[in-house]
Amino acid sequence: MSDTLKELQLRINKAPSSPGIYRWLNAKGEVLYIGKAKNLKSRLKSYVQENPDKGLGPWKLSLIKHIADFDVTVTATELEALILETNLIKESKPKYNVLMKDDKNYVYVQISDEQYPEVTVQRQMDDDNATYFGPFLTAYNIKRTLDMLHELFFFRSCSGSIQKHNKEAKEEKEEKEAKETNSCLEFQIGQCNGLCVNEVSKQQYNERIDEVKKFLKGNHSDALYRLKEMMDDAAAQKKFEKAAKLRDTLMYIESLGKQQVVSDTTRENTDAIGIALQNGKAQVVILRERGGKLREERSFALSGEADKISAVISELIPQYYQLESDMPDLILIQEEVSDKDILEAWLAQIREKKVEIRAPERGKKSKLLAMAESNARQKVEQQFAKWEAASKNIATALEELRDALKLDGIPKRIEGYDISHLGGTETVGSMVVMKNGKSANKEYRSFTLHTVKEGEIDDCKALKEVLRRRLKYLTNEEEKWKEKGIEIRKARKADQSVITENRERRSLETDEDAYKETIIAEQEGNMVGMARLQERAKGVFEIRSVWVDETMRGNKLGHVIVMTLLKKNTKGKIYIAIEEELEEYYAQIGFRYIREAPDAIRIPMEERYDGPLIYMLHETSSKTDTSLTSTPNLLVIDGGKGQLSAVVEVLKEMELEIPVIGLAKREEEVYLPGESFPIDLPRDSQASFLLQRLRDEAHRFANAHREKRLQKKMFE
Repeated sequence: MSDTLKELQLRINKAPSSPGIYRWLNAKGEVLYIGKAKNLKSRLKSYVQENPDKGLGPWKLSLIKHIADFDVTVTATELEALILETNLIKESKPKYNVLMKDDKNYVYVQISDEQYPEVTVQRQMDDDNATYFGPFLTAYNIKRTLDMLHELFFFRSCSGSIQKHNKEAKEEKEEKEAKETNSCLEFQIGQCNGLCVNEVSKQQYNERIDEVKKFLKGNHSDALYRLKEMMDDAAAQKKFEKAAKLRDTLMYIESLGKQQVVSDTTRENTDAIGIALQNGKAQVVILRERGGKLREERSFALSGEADKISAVISELIPQYYQLESDMPDLILIQEEVSDKDILEAWLAQIREKKVEIRAPERGKKSKLLAMAESNARQKVEQQFAKWEAASKNIATALEELRDALKLDGIPKRIEGYDISHLGGTETVGSMVVMKNGKSANKEYRSFTLHTVKEGEIDDCKALKEVLRRRLKYLTNEEEKWKEKGIEIRKARKADQSVITENRERRSLETDEDAYKETIIAEQEGNMVGMARLQERAKGVFEIRSVWVDETMRGNKLGHVIVMTLLKKNTKGKIYIAIEEELEEYYAQIGFRYIREAPDAIRIPMEERYDGPLIYMLHETSSKTDTSLTSTPNLLVIDGGKGQLSAVVEVLKEMELEIPVIGLAKREEEVYLPGESFPIDLPRDSQASFLLQRLRDEAHRFANAHREKRLQKKMFE
């Protein structure tokens, strides 16, 4: 495999898995092939396999020899991808695509502009006053739809009667009440509503056509209501075959509700400008809709620094359209700009015709703009992927980072941390990992925080919890306490009397076999701490009798005893019943508050205690988490000196020596512990780019976890 294909393989791993179209480009940037895909990543991978000669025809082999790059446009559905593919092939005429000689790709429903409108299926839109709906992918599906609508609204008339009535209407002849003609064959077999024999009036006929128009515009409520009635009647009459067909029709109508935005019958000329800001740089995607069809995507990066999308828009529009000859009627933007009136006047002066600038909030235009935004973000991701695919960039970045931070060696494992919340609710933390400079997605971890209360905004406190819960896997607390003369061990039978005495002194129940489930901390032969793990029901465990001698409190000895119990049990869920003021204490080691505990836990506790209690849960796993047990060479914290100090405090508390830095968002400044000023790391250096990439990944991953929790909460 060539080096080019190997690099493409790495970049394709970062490609989206959504529907869309892809373009293979040669070394000059020329489009060689345009294709559609349900899953862009999977389709692109099929071109860059280890052994491309196997099972491929000469056409595909020839294409692979010439590809040097690729580009993608993400769509919402497969239907959009198919329509957009056809539009772009017609515009670009790539060398390796099969080009159709005519325009018979789609079909449209035409409703003529006459007093007695006729509904027909056409291959293309004519320059007339008729109303068009579509495009639809196949004639079969739209004819099936019209057949269903006829069954519901009985709108069809034979062509002869429509032509006759329209001719009479033009000649201003009065409608005859008498039936002057014989009924047509379609009427006799139920396919004509009887317009030919005056069974329906002009008003009735047009009302039925209006129902068809309403349906084709997307209002399916009346049709669905009638269909359901018909299906219920058929089922009641035990006409199950007919009922099944109506059920299938219902499902088909629901599938028609998926609106696509890449082609319509409005014949509008629109530019949708999508902008993605990343590290002060702006990536722009302009989707050009001409004649109601999306015909082109233009993509480019802007130089200079930017921090607001509205500012980018105000500066971009004059520069871009000063050189653009094909100016649209409408320009869609993401945010309102203060100088919109001036920009519109300037555009109108150049074009000699009105140009509207709009920031749509709903409807088809908002979806077209969202598609432009999504693709702008995707272009940014591909830039990062292209950078990561070049091993030279990564090697340089890691070396620069080592030298700037004065590390002992190349930081092979870098972990980035971020906190995300929604106004103090659903606070979560994220840990992302880079191994040898590349994202290790499988080793990312997220944390739902327990010490930060609802409505509380405290990033430092949140970071402390995340780091404590992550770094506890790197410490051997038992050994540390052993060095201090305290041994943490499993209780023996000889300890039973001391355990009983301790529990009786605290008015707690005891039994003769309590020692079998108890861990104790011992100093010079004296017990200074204890905790018991009791199985209350199958797979339901409770931590009980947690006690630490007064002289030893404040040093988290209780944490160590409880964590020792947790390590020894990997079978199921472990509960604890505590007073409310101890919630944060246990949250620091991974317990979370629960509304209700199992009866096996709750009932005994309510029988013994009169005061209020809360219940917490710790879920254990028998699998070793290799990501959490791996030691990082560098910690990167999203934040400035305050957040960095909080993490340093945790490292000292856990007696760990791991290099840590803070990356401030505003100026991308890198801070070291104890330093008042940022280090000298150029913003355009490879090391700075790598850190920003890590920080952005941590931010993205934290937000994704928070949104997932929010959706779950809303669903509940």
